[in-house]
Amino acid sequence: MGNRAVLSFDTADNAPAIYLHWNGGRASVQGFIDAARALGLRHAPTAAAQTEALDQLAELLARHYFRCNVGITVYRLHYAGTDRDNGDNGTYLLGHDLTIIDRLYKPRGDEINPAKTAAIIEQITASAPAFN
Repeated sequence: MGNRAVLSFDTADNAPAIYLHWNGGRASVQGFIDAARALGLRHAPTAAAQTEALDQLAELLARHYFRCNVGITVYRLHYAGTDRDNGDNGTYLLGHDLTIIDRLYKPRGDEINPAKTAAIIEQITASAPAFN
């Protein structure tokens, strides 16, 4: 069990994706991507840029939120290798500007908690370096 979610720019089998075993609710995911954008992670219009952006986001979350390495709680996979219809939070589709543009396999309503989102942003940005 967990509070699982997948983040990806695309649903193609070989699209880069992040699988989160914990903290996959909307308030957490929103905090994660808002913190990444605040630290300078930006535009991902090409396949190569999307791969790099998700690599950087996974590393950011693993080190500065979960205090672990990628491969423990935060996994970088191809979309086909993720548990996208996971019974928890499903899949978040991201736009090229690192915003949530859609949700797939969402079995329940969105977790909207501005205080939780703000606390996550604060925690990550307080310890993480800015992206170059």
